Amino acid sequence: MDSQNAQNESTLGLSREEQWVLHHVMLDSIEMESRAPENADPPPLAVYQVFEKLDTGTRRFTGHERRCIRDELRRYADAENTPDRDKPIAKSILDRLERRKSAIL
Repeated sequence: MDSQNAQNESTLGLSREEQWVLHHVMLDSIEMESRAPENADPPPLAVYQVFEKLDTGTRRFTGHERRCIRDELRRYADAENTPDRDKPIAKSILDRLERRKSAIL
């Protein structure tokens, strides 16, 4: 990791329930690749990085990884087949990420 990425890292505070939902979202994105047509683009590398960090208990993410989290959570929260219990959790994480993004700008 280069020094600019290291400087851009910040901790994302997540409840146990939020950790589970975010982990599930990243895993779902990875698993969708195996069901996708052969010519489909794989998920971004950041999906794998976020998944690995969550799997090892790390909650520090680069700006690029936070953008990936936002994109994947938006997709998940807007999907028709997302369980109703998960939508507010995904949206809560999204809201915090958006507030943090606004504060940085």
